[in-house]
Amino acid sequence: MNRFAAIPAGAAGLAAALLMAAALAWLALRPAPLPAAPSDAGPAAFSATRALAHASFLAQTPRPIASDANVRARDYLLEKLRALGLDPQVQTAAVSSSARDRAGNARLTVAVVHNIVLRIRGSAPVRGHPLMLASHYDSVPDAPDAAGALAALLESLRALRQGAPLVNDLIVLIADGEHAGSLGTRAFVEQHPWARKIGLVLRFEGAPGHAPLTLLDTHGGNGQTVAAWARLDAAPAGSSHASAGVADQSPLRTLGLAGMRFAGAADSAAMQHSGDSIVSLARTFGAHRLETIAAPDRVYFTVPLAGALHYPERIVWHITRFACALCLLVCWATLRHGAKGTGPLALSAAMAGLLVALTVLSAAKPGAAYLLAWPLIGVLLATGALHLPLAAALSRHARAAILATGMLPAIAILVPLAAAVCARPLPTAAPPDSITYLADATTWKSYWLDGTGARATTAAPRTGIAFPQIEMLKNEDTPARRRVAFALTSKNAAPTIELRVKGARVLAARLGGRALATQRGGDWTLTLHGMGQRRLPIKLELEGGTTARIHIQESIPGLPADAIAHERTHAPRRGRTLSTDMLVLR
Repeated sequence: MNRFAAIPAGAAGLAAALLMAAALAWLALRPAPLPAAPSDAGPAAFSATRALAHASFLAQTPRPIASDANVRARDYLLEKLRALGLDPQVQTAAVSSSARDRAGNARLTVAVVHNIVLRIRGSAPVRGHPLMLASHYDSVPDAPDAAGALAALLESLRALRQGAPLVNDLIVLIADGEHAGSLGTRAFVEQHPWARKIGLVLRFEGAPGHAPLTLLDTHGGNGQTVAAWARLDAAPAGSSHASAGVADQSPLRTLGLAGMRFAGAADSAAMQHSGDSIVSLARTFGAHRLETIAAPDRVYFTVPLAGALHYPERIVWHITRFACALCLLVCWATLRHGAKGTGPLALSAAMAGLLVALTVLSAAKPGAAYLLAWPLIGVLLATGALHLPLAAALSRHARAAILATGMLPAIAILVPLAAAVCARPLPTAAPPDSITYLADATTWKSYWLDGTGARATTAAPRTGIAFPQIEMLKNEDTPARRRVAFALTSKNAAPTIELRVKGARVLAARLGGRALATQRGGDWTLTLHGMGQRRLPIKLELEGGTTARIHIQESIPGLPADAIAHERTHAPRRGRTLSTDMLVLR
């Protein structure tokens, strides 16, 4: 009788364990519920309704650096900030950056950027290190990104102004040229006096879809900042795994200060969550002594039902040692009990392999070690429980239920990770109705290019788009080197100009009085942003005795007004305009 009674009980236990695992997986895949946006938020509260009005304006069109849309966005932000009684300033600065790819190709960028900066004085009688909120107002050429982040920041500043003053000073940086290599942020870090004394920076970016405000990464000692985020955020999202693998190279990191980087979507619920979080974090850190905000790093991640979990990074190795000891104990128990067959041995080998991976991960990326540590510990505890004397009398259903229960940490931690990887957006492609108008000085003709950059068979009409104006000043060639000097002017006031040298290595280069980096091999590319109609004197020293080509391309968002007949109502209206020429140096 007892034997038959045990079977249904074991089966019921297995069913319960599987049901619990399924429920946990569903919770892990289900987006975190966000608090609803209040319909009548008070003056000192964040209102998604007010923020979405800003987002609607800023998201109308892409805002690449130096474009007309970029200028309109800057003017809009300045107007709204001044309406709040603030005194925003525009930091106009020339800035440059250089990089090389693995082939030795040199990529140089020079730009004139226009950052929006402002400072709100705190109430502290003795001024300490300020808190900084940072975002950017430029976008990629094909999408008006970051509109939600800007809107949330504007509305958060309004809400903060309605409440009690912060103790610390508050600096706001809305940078230009983020998508051109963080040039605006670089200009702030290298040239603005406020950058020398900042206690903590909170950076905000846009995100697609309906995702809640997500903590992307931290730097500069996150012990206190992560603890505050986990306590204040109503629906926390983010993990130190993402931070451990992030390739964020913001110039702000070079200052050595503590920082957090967030991304949030622009729909109503996500906007409300973003704004509530920004206001809460600003008020908390605005009252904190930021000179001592840096603290030893913590591992952090979120799981269904429990929210954000975090613990000191220094105990990662203790957890790894515990997992190692547990694995050895389980393997010993498996062999001691005379387990036969390939199943138990394969399981032991798999756990040992995961243990090696955990050890390597703990050393290389301690912030990501939790991904293996807790799932492995859960499975090891469940497997070890099956070797206890009390487990000998259990039915196979009950034993399976124990193993299923041991899988719960893996489900809670790894299922959201798998979902995030599968849902990762594809690289941004040109919109289906996007085309390019090309004015080519080498053929004295104009063409249509499709969204992929392929030349169409139909020639385009000539318009008022001017070719790059090149004034040749010098072309001296010797067997050792060629010295070239020319002046370049964009009569189109193109936001972006690109020069690419092919066929000869660049030994020295100057733009006006600025020396530019050269190359070890491959091509040499110089990208210019925001030059307007300036006359740009360029000097190059190239390898001699060879034919060199300098390709010059101006890029302008949008299409020429007279390129498409107005009666062609179904013709594409989005795209970009290119004007190109080429210098052939023999």
